[in-house]
Amino acid sequence: MLLLGYTVLAYADEIDEELDIIESFMLTDTQSAIDKLNDVLTLEPEFSGAQKSRLHVLMSIKHIYLAEYTEAGKALDLALSFNPSDELLTRIYLYKVTVSIGLKDYKQAFTQLEANLARINSYQDNSIKIATYNRLLNVYMELEAYDEMLRISKLAMELNQGKNPKNYCYSMLYNAVAHLRLKRLPDAESLFVNTEQYCAEHGFPLIAVMSVRGRGNVAFEQGDYHKAEGLFLASLEGYQKFKFEVEINDLNSYLGMTYFYLGDFEKAEIFAQKVNQLPVAPNNMLVKKRANEALSLIAGKRGQFDKAYQYQVVANALSLQLLNEQKIKENAYQMARFDSVEKNRENNSLMQDHELLMKQKDLFMKEKSSSIMFSTLLVGVSVGLLLLLISAWLQRNQYMKQAQRDGLTGIFNRRAGQELAENEFVEAQSAAEPFSVLLMDLDLFKNINDQFGHATGDWALKKFTSVVEALLRPNDIFTRMGGEEFAIFMPKLGHHGAMEFAERLRITVSEINTRYSGHDFSVTVSCGVSTANEDDLSLDPLIKRADLALYSAKHNGRNCVVCDADSLVIPLRVNK
Repeated sequence: MLLLGYTVLAYADEIDEELDIIESFMLTDTQSAIDKLNDVLTLEPEFSGAQKSRLHVLMSIKHIYLAEYTEAGKALDLALSFNPSDELLTRIYLYKVTVSIGLKDYKQAFTQLEANLARINSYQDNSIKIATYNRLLNVYMELEAYDEMLRISKLAMELNQGKNPKNYCYSMLYNAVAHLRLKRLPDAESLFVNTEQYCAEHGFPLIAVMSVRGRGNVAFEQGDYHKAEGLFLASLEGYQKFKFEVEINDLNSYLGMTYFYLGDFEKAEIFAQKVNQLPVAPNNMLVKKRANEALSLIAGKRGQFDKAYQYQVVANALSLQLLNEQKIKENAYQMARFDSVEKNRENNSLMQDHELLMKQKDLFMKEKSSSIMFSTLLVGVSVGLLLLLISAWLQRNQYMKQAQRDGLTGIFNRRAGQELAENEFVEAQSAAEPFSVLLMDLDLFKNINDQFGHATGDWALKKFTSVVEALLRPNDIFTRMGGEEFAIFMPKLGHHGAMEFAERLRITVSEINTRYSGHDFSVTVSCGVSTANEDDLSLDPLIKRADLALYSAKHNGRNCVVCDADSLVIPLRVNK
């Protein structure tokens, strides 16, 4: 706690020391950091502008840890108002990237990253560049942009050349992690060993522990579970000294899987259950998925198939969320890279145009007046034609995109969806992979339109679409077949997986809260499922069988799932 009676300078130094302690605790003991931060916050009126800026950066970190991303953004905006230094300014903008990631605005995150890199490159102070690159590496790791991690970590090490051991340790660690994530395992093993030795020698034990853990991950990926066990346990002991809960949870999940592969089911269950008891939070999704997979495998080995199934259902649900998250990140990353390439192309084009115009000017000065007029006219016509062609090309692309999408829901329309699915089906059949079709029909949809109006019906269709999209795998093809009838074409998914998915979808749709539409009604869906067999030569037989199963589901009382095998006797079609 701050002491009174110091000189102004000593008091300012004490404040800085308190902020240093809080920042170090943020990496290892989050709760202690938050407690000290709350104490220091009461003294904010006595802080300098630079200290206030730093304080609110720490507040934003606290909000980020608690997944309060909107509040974190407000704290960063407040920190900017106190004219922070270049180094702190760069940190603020990088934390803004982290906030964008937390809010799942990945396109904005990549845009902010690009702007920040441009800002960093203008700095003359290499120490600021290196420290900023290291923080940038952590953001790239969260965004799973491992090629960028590799490039930036090498750049940071080249700039540093061992002058700042702490920053060099971090750069070495991120470089090794990038090799691990890119599955360059032999190189990753060697890099983790070098990082462990260097950082231990220079007095950075936490980074050395992280390197031991990295070697454990390499051994696990290579299937050397005995070696992985020893390295994981050693790093776990190190993390416990620092109270590094995030890493401890991740290690516990890996130890659950490691002991399963070693045949020690009792230890495997102990470590997996530690993770399974964690609260459901974004930061825990991956470790809880891994723990539930381990518990499912253990239960299966013990013959407890009901438990195995329950654990696997949870693991699959978490996998879907993680896959959707990864797909969004990849799309945002590719879009950002595309935008960057386009900007460079436009700049190069403008420079080339400028050079061309200068040459034309010299030429025009040497030619007769009539020749100048003719050339000018020719250039004008050429530019006009070029602009016309570009406009037509852009309009064509826009029309093509619009032609593929349903105007109300934004998903594929019937023609585009079936064409895409037909291609996937041919690939699946040639590779002897499963392929399933799910047809869905909103129950009694006409009643919604009749009782509450077509605007409410449109709301129900769009709400249904958004709920279903959250459940889809990256390669599923979601299509509006017409009216209130939809289809999901599911490559690489067999009969049991398709039925389980359809039932989960049915339950999720039945839980839709309609009060935001302004009316109180229920939304349910009937589902028909079919799976390809070796006699199917096209998608048509699958759609037909799924449609017959859907008719059966309607006839059986609606709000249910029927597969093609269960609809051998097809009733007459009932009204929707």
